[in-house]
Amino acid sequence: MLLQDKVAIVTGGNRGIGREIAIGFAEEGASIILVGRSKELLKKVENELLTKNSQVISIACDVTVEKEVNKMVETTMKRFGRIDILVNNAGSSGPTVAIENLEANDWDNVINSNLKSAFLCSKEVIPYMKKNGSGRIINMSSISGKRPLQFRSGYCASKMGIIGFTRTIATELGPYNITVNSICPGFVEGERVQAVISNQASVRGISKKEVEKEYKQASPLYRFTTPGDISATAVFLASDYAIGITGEDVNVSSGVVMY
Repeated sequence: MLLQDKVAIVTGGNRGIGREIAIGFAEEGASIILVGRSKELLKKVENELLTKNSQVISIACDVTVEKEVNKMVETTMKRFGRIDILVNNAGSSGPTVAIENLEANDWDNVINSNLKSAFLCSKEVIPYMKKNGSGRIINMSSISGKRPLQFRSGYCASKMGIIGFTRTIATELGPYNITVNSICPGFVEGERVQAVISNQASVRGISKKEVEKEYKQASPLYRFTTPGDISATAVFLASDYAIGITGEDVNVSSGVVMY
C-alpha cells in the first residue's frame, strides 16, 4: 500500500487517464477527491472506487475558474484535513487545424483547460502542502510538449507550458519537501486519440488508417500507450520511492521517437 493514509486530488478524474490514476491511487490506500465537470460521470467513478474500500468524494468543478477551485480545495480540507497529492490531469485536446484557421477562442480554451487549470489548482493546494512539510504535485503534459504535432499548435503550446511550469515551481517548492513532476504520455488509446486521428485525417486528406499507422509506427513497440501505463507511473511519482525525483518530465510514450 504505497499511498496508505494519503489524500489525493485528481482533476479530470471522471474518465480516461484521470479515472485510471484514481483507481491506481485507491488500490494503494489513498483517499481520493475526484474532480470534473460532469456530476454523473464523477458519481460512476466514485461508486467504482467505493468498492475498493477507499474513502472518496467527488466534486463537480470547473478548474479554469478560480472561485470554483477555491471551493473545491476548501471542501477537501473540511473533509480530510490535509492534501498530500495533487494530480493536474484535467484538460482538453483542443482543435486540429492549420494555425491560420485557429480561432482565438479555441486557443484560449485549450490554454485555460490545460495550463491555467494546473496553475489555479497548484496555487490553492501549495499552502497546505507547505504547512504539512511535504507533498506531491503531478502535472499532465504530453510527448507533444516536447515534439511537434502538425495542426495541433494550441495543444502543443499548452503542454510545453506545463513542462516549464513544472520545472519552475519544483525549484520553489523543494525546500518544503514538495516534489513537482510532469508525465508526458504518448498517443494514449481511447476516445480522445481516435478523435485526433479522425481530425488529422480530415485536415491532411488521408485515411484514418494511415494516420493511426503513422502514430503507431512512431513507437518501437508499435502500440499506443494505455491509461494504465500512465496510472502506474503516477503511483510511483506520488510514492516515497520517488522522493529524489523533482522537476522532471517523465515520458510514458511506448518509446515514441523524439524529433
